[in-house]
Amino acid sequence: MYSYVLLIILLFTLLSSLSLSQEVSKNLDSYFARARELEKREDYAGAQKIYQQALGDFPDEPEILKRLGIINQTMLQFEESIEVFQKILQRSPHHAEVNFYLGLSYFGLRLFDKAVSAFNKELEANPTYRRGRYYLSLALESLNRNIEAIHQLDQMIKEDPKDTKVLYRLARLHKSASLEAVNRLSLLDPDSDLFHALQAETYADGEKYLDAIREYQEVFRRNPSFPDIHFALGQVYWKMEQISLAEEQMRLALREDPAHPLANYYLAQILMKTQNLNEAIPLLQTSVKSDPQFMLAHFQLGKCYLAQGNLQDALEVLLKAAELEPSAKFTHYQLSQVYSRLDNPDKKKYHLGIFQKLELQEREKSSKQAEKLIKKNQPD
Repeated sequence: MYSYVLLIILLFTLLSSLSLSQEVSKNLDSYFARARELEKREDYAGAQKIYQQALGDFPDEPEILKRLGIINQTMLQFEESIEVFQKILQRSPHHAEVNFYLGLSYFGLRLFDKAVSAFNKELEANPTYRRGRYYLSLALESLNRNIEAIHQLDQMIKEDPKDTKVLYRLARLHKSASLEAVNRLSLLDPDSDLFHALQAETYADGEKYLDAIREYQEVFRRNPSFPDIHFALGQVYWKMEQISLAEEQMRLALREDPAHPLANYYLAQILMKTQNLNEAIPLLQTSVKSDPQFMLAHFQLGKCYLAQGNLQDALEVLLKAAELEPSAKFTHYQLSQVYSRLDNPDKKKYHLGIFQKLELQEREKSSKQAEKLIKKNQPD
C-alpha cells in the first residue's frame, strides 16, 4: 500500500513538473514571438522592452540575454550588448554564437584585439562557423595583420571554392599586400633588380608588354642569374605572339631548370604550332611529371598522342585532365574522338554529350551577360 501511494505521488510530481515545464516554454515562446514581430517591423526599442520584461519572469535565462544583446547591438548600444554577452559567458563560456556576437560588438567599438580574441573563442568551439571566420579576417585586416587575414580566407575557400564574396576579399587583400610590398621595396632600394622585377610583373599583368620587356631586360643586365628571368621574358614574348623570341627565352629557361613545368609547356606549345610533335611530347611529359596537377599539360599531351595515333596513352592522360577539371569542355571533346577511334560508341556518346552540355551552358551564360550589358547601356 505504501509503495502504491509513493508511486502515485511520484507520478503526480512528474506530471506537475512536465506541465510546469510546458507552461514555462509557452510563456517564453510568447515573449519571443512578440519580440520577433516587433523586430520585423524594425521596432527594436519595442523588442528590447519585451526581452527586458521576459528577464523579469525568467532571470538570467541565456537565450533571452542573447537576444537582448543582439538587439542592443542592432541599436548600436555596443557597451550594453557586451555586458549582456559577458553575463552569459560567465556561466557558459561556449554558449552558441555568443562569443561571435561579443566579437561583433568589440568590432563596432573598433576594439579589434578584443574582437579577434572573441572570434577565436567562437571558432574553438565551432571551427566550421563561416561568419566567425569571415569577421575574424576583417578584424585581423583592421589590425594590419593581413597575412593572418589571408590565412582565414584561404581556409574558407578550401571549404567552399565558389564563395565569390570571400574570393573578392582574398584578391583585394593579396593586391593590397602586393602594393604595400612594392612601396616598401621602392623606399628601401628603388634601383635594385628586385624592384625592377616587380615593376616588370606589374606591367605584364597590365598588358603593358613593351614596358615589361624593358624592365626585365634591366633586371637581366643587373643580375643575369636572376631566378626565372628567361621564363618571364619568354612568357611576355608569347603573349605578344613573338614566337621566335619566346622560343629562344624558353630554351634558355630550360637550361637553368630542365624540369620547369611551365617553360616545358610553353616550348611544347610553340613546337606544336609547327607540328613538331616528336620534340613537343617529351617536354609535355616532363611538365606533367613536374606538376601532376597541371591540367593543360595533360590535355595537350593527350592531343599529341591522339595526333600520332597513340590511343591508349591519349586516353590515359585525357581522363586525368578530365578528372583534374571536369568542366573543361574540350577535354571531353577529345575523349569522344579517342573513344570513336577505339570503337566505343557508348563512351563516345557520353563525352560528346558532356561537351555539348558544357558548350550550351557557356552560350547561355554569354547570352545573359550580353543582355545585362545591353540593359545597362540603354537610356532611361
